[in-house]
Amino acid sequence: MARLTWLRDWSHGEQVTLRVLCLPGAGTAAHTYRRWSQLLPADIGVVAVELPGHGSRLSEPPVLTVREILEPLAEEVAALADRPLVIFGHSMGAAVGAELARLLRRERGITPALLIAAAREAPRPARDRDYTKWLSEDGARAFLREMGGTPPELLGNEDYVALMLPPLRADLAVLAGPWPEDDRPLDCPVRVYLGDSDTGVRPEEAAGWRAESNGDFAVHTFDSGHFFVHDRTAEVLARLRADVTDTIGSPGPRGGPAQRVP
Repeated sequence: MARLTWLRDWSHGEQVTLRVLCLPGAGTAAHTYRRWSQLLPADIGVVAVELPGHGSRLSEPPVLTVREILEPLAEEVAALADRPLVIFGHSMGAAVGAELARLLRRERGITPALLIAAAREAPRPARDRDYTKWLSEDGARAFLREMGGTPPELLGNEDYVALMLPPLRADLAVLAGPWPEDDRPLDCPVRVYLGDSDTGVRPEEAAGWRAESNGDFAVHTFDSGHFFVHDRTAEVLARLRADVTDTIGSPGPRGGPAQRVP
């Protein structure tokens, strides 16, 4: 595979029969998914998205619109189409993942085997949500507090907050900005993962993901809040493996490529 800029690939070489592409939530980075590569079987490759201004790309200027993310990301992701591809997005990452799936279909004829949207309401109602109130420094601080997941002692640590705010504010700008208007349903199965105490995503909002695809649909709930992906990692990965088996089949011997459509 060519040198990657937007992706961090922790797959186990030729053992891989399918890949899970992980898109992190607002303000977070690819490394939060590195442990998945150690917990999942070697035949399931783990690849995570690293946005400019985040994680190992912290010194780069951040992008402020989803369009700046989608085009270069799709170019690198297309190289993964030699194996079935599962797109897994957490929070903001789920919204980006859905648009990435549409772009891959529209411009490259690639359809992922499965889309998993975690801790995120369906894209269409989400487009009407006002994110501009979070764009200031004070707004971003309030966002951190409301989302939970950050220990109070860290929220009181100015050095930590100063490190967190720039990537978070960039991602909030992406959420507040214009998004593609391609509302045509996807052709892949969709799974929605929710934390049962996540106050930011109501079940009826998450159920709207059903309209995003012509494929099979199901919702799974976890005993946690917005960050259940990290709080309940073992349960999430067990559910992911079950959903992969249900929708794609057992990874088993090396699988075929991602589906290409005319």
